[in-house]
Order: sequence, then structure tokens, then C-alpha cells
Amino acid sequence: MWTRAELKQNAKGVLSKNYWTAFLVCLVYGILSGGMGGGASSANTTVTRQITSASGNIDPEVVTAIVSMMLVIMGIAMITGLALSFFVSGPMNVGKNRYFMESRAAGSSFGRLFYGFKVNYMGNAGSMFVTNLFIGLWTLLLIIPGIIKQLEWSQVPYLLAENPNLTGARARQISSAMTEGEKWEIFVLQLSFIGWNLLGNLACGIGVLFVTPYVEATYAELYAKLRDKALTNGYATMEELPGIIA
Repeated sequence: MWTRAELKQNAKGVLSKNYWTAFLVCLVYGILSGGMGGGASSANTTVTRQITSASGNIDPEVVTAIVSMMLVIMGIAMITGLALSFFVSGPMNVGKNRYFMESRAAGSSFGRLFYGFKVNYMGNAGSMFVTNLFIGLWTLLLIIPGIIKQLEWSQVPYLLAENPNLTGARARQISSAMTEGEKWEIFVLQLSFIGWNLLGNLACGIGVLFVTPYVEATYAELYAKLRDKALTNGYATMEELPGIIA
């Protein structure tokens, strides 16, 4: 059994030794995985609306040409986003989690952020992409089932960080077992950081960057608790979860 207070207290203890390295890991992860560059599509939408509203004063052929160009740009952006998600975001998520998991035990280094590229890269990329795709599809059907699936498979990147040779299907299976009966508490844990994020947004969003290491360290503590549960209840074997060797 675990409590939010316990996880957060442990996370603070870990960060007291390596906060600035953890900060750099989160910052670089956010930049390289595309987490800080989501303004393009909204900008395209704004431009398209302005063109549409002014269409009465512009040659229809010009409007058609401009809108077609914007659609092409948005299509390229979508394809680029999917490629980024597959080839970069997924493996980097695995590496980020590897860093925080190692930090709990004996410390880690910034280079661990790229762990997902070094060990079974295509396996990590494929497993994370398919998992996120399934979650996205569930969310498209109905919001609530999508949230439930996100909680159910929230431990997949941690499982892959511990054992990159797990298949995506097996990682999802283990994650489902680990989070059985825990989803509500995990959801409340996620909600508990809303106040920190709102506070961080008061400084033009920059403050969120300083909160992120605390959030990530807390989630690593959660994984450690759920991992113990998985081994104790036989959801996974020691061969599947061999531990973290920095």
C-alpha cells in the first residue's frame, strides 16, 4: 500500500541530491520530444479563420490557393508529429524514466535520457507508439475510457525502462495487472499536481519547468511501489523485472 504523501516525500529526498540534473533531463526531454512546440497547429487554424473571414474581399482563386497551402502545411506537420512520436518521443520517454528510476537507488547521469535509443531502440519506439495509439483511439471513442486506459497503461514506459526487451503487449499486460484497483488513487495523484502547475503558469509557464522534476520523481516512486506489487502477486517474474543496474 502506498500514500501520496509517502511518494512525494521520497521524491523530495531523491531530488535533494540531484535536482539540477533532473531539471536538465526534463527540459531536454520536453524540447526534443516536441512537448514545447505545440503552437503551430493553433497558429495555422487562426490564419485559416482570418483568411476565411476576409474571403469576401479576396479573389476566390487566391483564397483556394492559400487554404490549399495551409492544408499541405498542416498535413506535413501531422506527418512530422507522428514521425517524431515514433522515432523520438517514445524512446526518450523510456530513457527519462530510466534516469528517474536509477536516481532512486544509486544516482544516475544525464546520458540516461537517451537509454531508449541505445537498447532495443525499435522495440521501445514501436511499443510506445502502439500503446499511445491505442490510448488515443480509446479517447476518440469516449473520453472516460481513454482516461482509464491511460491510467491502466501508465506503467508501460517504466516497464520498458527496466526491461527494454519486453514486448509492448506484455508490458501492457503487466501494467494492467499492476494498476488493477489502483487507478483511482493514481488519478488523484495526477490531479494533486494541478495546483503546482497552476502556480508555475503564473510565471508565463516557465515555473512549470521547475515543478516537472518533482512530478517525474514522484511517478518513479509510484512505479517502485507497483513493481513490488507485481512481483509479490506473481504478475511478472524476476526475469521480466530484473531491477535497475545503473
